[in-house]
Amino acid sequence: MSAHNHNVIYLQVFDSITIERSMCRNHFEKFERLHENVFEFCNSVSLGEVSVKDAVFGFFRNAPARVRRLDWVKFGNWLKTGEGGKFGARCEGWSDYARNSIKICEGCRNAFMHLINFDKVIVLDDD
Repeated sequence: MSAHNHNVIYLQVFDSITIERSMCRNHFEKFERLHENVFEFCNSVSLGEVSVKDAVFGFFRNAPARVRRLDWVKFGNWLKTGEGGKFGARCEGWSDYARNSIKICEGCRNAFMHLINFDKVIVLDDD
């Protein structure tokens, strides 16, 4: 049962239906802190209380939802308080990185607002 819970949480948080689909490909690939710690974060959440899982699922919702800038703000605040506090060190910088990417990058803004069709690959010439 524990492995199933971990897989469900991992798929919802990390899979293409959430964070990856909510950022441009470049910023998602460079989101090193997430890539380094998401497995451990999901494992800890899967072993935690139902209220922790509910909170995490509130930030990282099922498709077709995206992780919006406001979700990252709420997630960052949650990491500083109560139940979320124990994940603060593991998820340090996630909220800031994602919010900044959305703020400065048109591709990330478009992605979290559903304007990009990720089934289409656009190749730019370097000429």
